[in-house]
Amino acid sequence: MYETIMKLNSNEIGILLSALQTLELSEENRIAKEHGSVPTLYNKLHTHLETISYKDTHKYDHEASY
Repeated sequence: MYETIMKLNSNEIGILLSALQTLELSEENRIAKEHGSVPTLYNKLHTHLETISYKDTHKYDHEASY
């Protein structure tokens, strides 16, 4: 197994999540045999999306001091 670091924005992660949701059970089973668990990848991407969405939402979330 090889690993790489790739920067993806929230839209790109959303596309991947949508694609994973549309898989038929037979496709999911084939992918699992060849590459690994689809639900594990989905959860990993979803967690990362929540993290970056939270950062973007709260990046400028502060009250004025006046």
